[in-house]
Amino acid sequence: MLSGWRPYYNGSLQRNHPNEFLHARLMENPGMSLVDQNLEFLSEGLIGRSKNPVSLLFDSLQHPNADFGEDTPSFLSWKYHPEVAIDHVVLGKGPPGGSWQAMDGHILTISLGSWMELPDLPLRDSMKSGDSRASVSTVANYYSNYVERKGLRKYFKNGNFVTSVRKVSRPEATNVRCLACEEPYFFGREIHLCELLTNNQIWEVHGFSEQTKKSFCYLTPNVVLAVGGNDIPNSLRVSGENSPFVLKSLNTFEQLLDSGELNDKSDPVLIVGAGLSAADAVIAARHYSIPVIHSFRRGVADPALIFRQLPPTMYPEYHKVYQMMVDGGENYPGYRSLPQHEVVKILPEKTVLVQGPLSSGKIKVSYVILLIGSRPNLNFMPKSGLGLGFIPDAYVTTMGNSVAVDCFSMECVTQQGLYAMGPLIGDNFVRFAQGSALSIAQSISRRISKV
Repeated sequence: MLSGWRPYYNGSLQRNHPNEFLHARLMENPGMSLVDQNLEFLSEGLIGRSKNPVSLLFDSLQHPNADFGEDTPSFLSWKYHPEVAIDHVVLGKGPPGGSWQAMDGHILTISLGSWMELPDLPLRDSMKSGDSRASVSTVANYYSNYVERKGLRKYFKNGNFVTSVRKVSRPEATNVRCLACEEPYFFGREIHLCELLTNNQIWEVHGFSEQTKKSFCYLTPNVVLAVGGNDIPNSLRVSGENSPFVLKSLNTFEQLLDSGELNDKSDPVLIVGAGLSAADAVIAARHYSIPVIHSFRRGVADPALIFRQLPPTMYPEYHKVYQMMVDGGENYPGYRSLPQHEVVKILPEKTVLVQGPLSSGKIKVSYVILLIGSRPNLNFMPKSGLGLGFIPDAYVTTMGNSVAVDCFSMECVTQQGLYAMGPLIGDNFVRFAQGSALSIAQSISRRISKV
């Protein structure tokens, strides 16, 4: 949308949106792009699986009645208007697709394949006929191809690490590119457009290219944080957690399995966690016939367990893991579950002390696989992002302390010109992150048009 693409409602008297109130509101301005409309008015009264109203608005148009199992065609049409494009740059340490490029390509997505789509390019054309869920490799390739297909390559700077983002009134760098006015910035120049936009304060973004090892610095009136939420693993905060036989990444565990270091004669691996990554680790270990002890804090009947929220027919592999968790291991040789248990201490001799409601004991292991969630890496922000969340004195997390933003612009409530989207604001699904992109595009477009 920053590149000039605009979404339009394509409903009509012949094809109404299933939400008649939303249809009526959209028909008040037929032929006007959503970027130019009142998003607060359009999203009024919408409910769904996101707390952000514009995310619900966009999703209801892109995937009408998706949560009711319907696969209705999108009510959005897209047109390219190069005259409204806004100069911008996308800085990422990897290729387009972010964490999807680092996952095991054989794993199937949790969401339906169509829910992984980006605007105006069907993913189902890349999927095997009859499949409802896509493989991670299919999604990763789709995201890379999307940049090419939509003419966005010139905006993307892959392999770039951002080391510092801060608001300044007088930049330290003497020769940097100003994204607002598209000219180099030198000390002594007359004041720039980007400085006028933010009361003589601009964002200074420093980093370096992994390939060339050269540093860069951008000046810009607006910064969008879209770093996801998986960079820093959560900690158990127990003794021995940093031992070399303790792994905190599913990818690292899969590489270990592929190496052949473990086999069915090895001591068990202790998998800690009750989320989907922990389930994937159980599945992978079972595939290689590695004995597993599975420890998790919740009870197997806890309604908050993700497995209890997934339809068994659509997610048979995760339903099987849940069956094993409930069974405890009596009918699954080589697997044992420890519900309502916590790791108390990890000892150097590869022994782990666990504590349950009725018992405790030591377990001899080959490896400990800690998969208990993660938080975003905002170390490039002042104070590593402290002060950006709803709980100011705590780090930003994807659950419990998301970035505090205005719900119709996605601008941080404490920092003008700083925006956040995706998991940083609680939208952990691709289908909902696109609504926050709409909010940001509108906010920045309106701010620039006022100058």
